[in-house]
Amino acid sequence: MSNLDKYCPDIFHYQKRKTREVMVGKIGVGGDNPIRVQSMTIADTLDTKATVNEAIQLADAGCEIVRITAPSINEAENLRNIKAELLARGYDVPLVADIHFTPNAAMIAADHVEKVRINPGNYADKKKFEQYEYSDDEYEKELLRIEDKFTPLVLKCKKLGRSIRIGTNHGSLSDRIMNRYGDTAKGMVESALEFVQICENNEYYDVILSMKSSNPLVAIQAYRLLAARMNELSMDYPFHLGVTEAGDGGEGRIKSAVGIGGLLEDGIGDTIRVSLTEDAIKEIPVAQMLAKKYNAFSQNGYLNGKSTLTSQVKMPPAFDYLRRDTLVSNQLYYKIGGGNEPRVELPLNSPLENTEAAVTEITGILGQSVANSLNVLNGNGKSKHINIGEIVHFKLESQNDIVHLKTLRNETHKKHLYISFAVDVSLVLPHLEAVLPLAEKLVFTIDENISTDVLTGILTAARMFNKPVEWKVVTNGKKVFSTIDNILTSVFKASLKSKHWNFVFSLESSNGNADLVRNYRYLAGRLDAKQGNFPIVLRYKSAEDYEQVILSASSQLGALFCDGIGDSICIDSSLSYNKLLDLSFNLLQATRLRISKTDYISCPSCGRTLFDLQTTTERIKSQTEHLKGVKIAIMGCIVNGPGEMADADFGYVGSGPNKINLYVGKECVERNIPEEDADQRLIELIKKYGKWTEN
Repeated sequence: MSNLDKYCPDIFHYQKRKTREVMVGKIGVGGDNPIRVQSMTIADTLDTKATVNEAIQLADAGCEIVRITAPSINEAENLRNIKAELLARGYDVPLVADIHFTPNAAMIAADHVEKVRINPGNYADKKKFEQYEYSDDEYEKELLRIEDKFTPLVLKCKKLGRSIRIGTNHGSLSDRIMNRYGDTAKGMVESALEFVQICENNEYYDVILSMKSSNPLVAIQAYRLLAARMNELSMDYPFHLGVTEAGDGGEGRIKSAVGIGGLLEDGIGDTIRVSLTEDAIKEIPVAQMLAKKYNAFSQNGYLNGKSTLTSQVKMPPAFDYLRRDTLVSNQLYYKIGGGNEPRVELPLNSPLENTEAAVTEITGILGQSVANSLNVLNGNGKSKHINIGEIVHFKLESQNDIVHLKTLRNETHKKHLYISFAVDVSLVLPHLEAVLPLAEKLVFTIDENISTDVLTGILTAARMFNKPVEWKVVTNGKKVFSTIDNILTSVFKASLKSKHWNFVFSLESSNGNADLVRNYRYLAGRLDAKQGNFPIVLRYKSAEDYEQVILSASSQLGALFCDGIGDSICIDSSLSYNKLLDLSFNLLQATRLRISKTDYISCPSCGRTLFDLQTTTERIKSQTEHLKGVKIAIMGCIVNGPGEMADADFGYVGSGPNKINLYVGKECVERNIPEEDADQRLIELIKKYGKWTEN
């Protein structure tokens, strides 16, 4: 692995990225400090009382750094009053001035706050989506122009002991960067590094960097590339993590957890902000939950087990998405792997002996009515309806369970409930032949003590009935990788003997989910290195509450999906099937692997927002959430709007008080529409472009 490829010390064991400490007032970021939690006020910055009250609420909730927008000189000057009032009320929480477009405001803000955030895409550049070919000389002159604009702020912050965040946004890359590097993670990184170089030219090092995007996958790639470039350039600046325009509710939390948690899994990230289209106070517990696990890892000196075979692991590229290429596992109703969309599997929470309850639960999993279940499948085996489970998982513990399973199978057939039964037969192996006709997939929990003869017998029986097998590999915290290696050797020998290769792999760890990402990476990498490119089922089991399951499962499973690993998903918890279905499909949507409904790019409120984002987002959702696969951006102002909307089909953007601009992609097609007319005009626009369907 080259130095550029090394975005973290080791992808197979946790170790926090080493950075310098940057002080934001009294709060240290990076170094040996824990992951810091921050948020942003949404009140008008000119309203001193409202902004101060909100900052106090955030600080009381555990927010360690508070950001306040300063869109013009007037707001920047009022930061003096906000800071003075906070101190008078006994709060010295560090403040950050959020600057876009106005270097003069940044210079004033630096007098009053502990950190200034600037956006390299619009601090000295304007975004007009213009095409222009820069020669090397012309590009160098542009860099000198930027240095002239940015250096005064650097020198002022150096003199006053302020820190600077160089905050790149995917949606607001300058035309200059776009023309040189394109709309890429590399463009995001190089945009930031140009400004870092100006800081270093002035021997100023109190710098924090961010690489935000509304697409978690783009954010992960950009941060990874930035970390690798930092290694290459012998830089060690801390990172601020975030997914911008994440949205609200479970969707916003899942999207944020995928992007932020996926990076924290690799030890990348020193301070985080969860951007929700909700009151800012609700961001704090979410960020705290995300950070808690990784802070504990660092405090305990946590390291995962290593293997001498890590050099013999084939991994996908770190900075470009490439889904793992696998064989296809054929099941009666669905195909897994081979480019098919990831499948959704659920555990059956009802006891097998209660047939009526089990049938009711399966009916609900299939769309909450028997009539819907008749329409689950079409010709190519894809779901016609959103949030429909495709596989239901059972664990048989006795011969009585086999009898109950047969009764349940008969009842589901009578009611035309077409769903795959994944049956764990580990505890009833002597009665395997009785189970085979009842299951669409056999699941076998396997450890390294199992004999090749037993594995061969299972595969031989499965081949006779043309059934796929899922090998659920059980590991412990002490010898994870050697266990995986030994089991793969045994399974491949059994496959050669039985001549049955229709199987998939999954993992179950005695160490819970702490090592889930690294263990699945190793499993996938060893399979591919051995040319055993079999599909993988991502299994996550937890007894945590709803919010914790959302964040933890999304962080870990999302990280794997963004690595290109995973062909089916099963989240096992005590949550209702409705919540598990929502979580599974929202997670697949957040990673762009399976689009099952409207996708919203919705920014959090701040002092720049020109309408009530929360009520507007709820209102637009209520009218458009049935549009499967349509992406709609709802943006409070123009700062990142057109750029982030390049990833959306339609955009709804505040252009002035009670005025809305409508976009198709990044093109503004209607300007200054009265807010009361904008919803209907958006619907008409969606219809005009053929994206509208009736409920």
